[in-house]
Amino acid sequence: MNINTTHAANQKLLRLNVCASNECDFSEVQAVCTPQASDRWSPVAHAALVNQFRESIGNTQLEIVNEHHALHRYGQRYFGLFQVKGVGRKHGDEVGTVMCLRNSHDKAFRAGISAGDAPFVCSNLIFSNEIVLGRRHTTNIMRDLPQIIARAIGQLMESWNTTDNRIDSYKSHEIDDRTAHDLILRGFQSGACGKTQIADVLKQWTSPEHEDFEARDLWSLQNAFTNVWRGNTLNTANRSSQLYSVLDTFAACAAKPASVVTDLDELNAYFS
Repeated sequence: MNINTTHAANQKLLRLNVCASNECDFSEVQAVCTPQASDRWSPVAHAALVNQFRESIGNTQLEIVNEHHALHRYGQRYFGLFQVKGVGRKHGDEVGTVMCLRNSHDKAFRAGISAGDAPFVCSNLIFSNEIVLGRRHTTNIMRDLPQIIARAIGQLMESWNTTDNRIDSYKSHEIDDRTAHDLILRGFQSGACGKTQIADVLKQWTSPEHEDFEARDLWSLQNAFTNVWRGNTLNTANRSSQLYSVLDTFAACAAKPASVVTDLDELNAYFS
């Protein structure tokens, strides 16, 4: 894990190892061999993607204060979580801002950047949206990568105001147990949790692991779901969108439901 030690002492840090598994040092990411390019496909080195992401962040008012790197499938697939500060968010004292980076060398999914949030008390990660960095790794991907990443970061930064409004809406909507039970089943039907996780979500609602979520509102219910998701980051990306579609509809949020540009087939293939 890489942490900006200059400011870490005064910065609340998320436990990113709770959000995702298979942690590795960045030196291991750098050591991964990138496949040979073909006429139609030019794979991007994991480390090159991370370094360009860091450089683009450095050109904004944001600062990376915490990192988590993970490799899967013998280094063919990379997933990184980056806690950032300097966003100026309304709920910055209780929620940490995360940017997520992913890449693959086996064509399992396209490179992408996601925006995410996690309460400091529990580090339960949820994604608000994802921007795919190009439809495919074309021959010009490395030439265009700086501009693509910079534009994606700018778009994600604009989305955080919407996310803060969603948190306000969820906290203002009190619900009883009967409503919570109905929303949990709706969440399951939409794909926000698996059949075997329904009981776990219900347990987190009735007996929250953290007292911060003892209030009987949509915010606590969201965290009942995200508590159960912990450690399965790519699956979380898809389930975040499904959960928001259920809770936003119930709360009649002004914000549109989050859109995660991730195919379910891609996520299933990742864990197969």
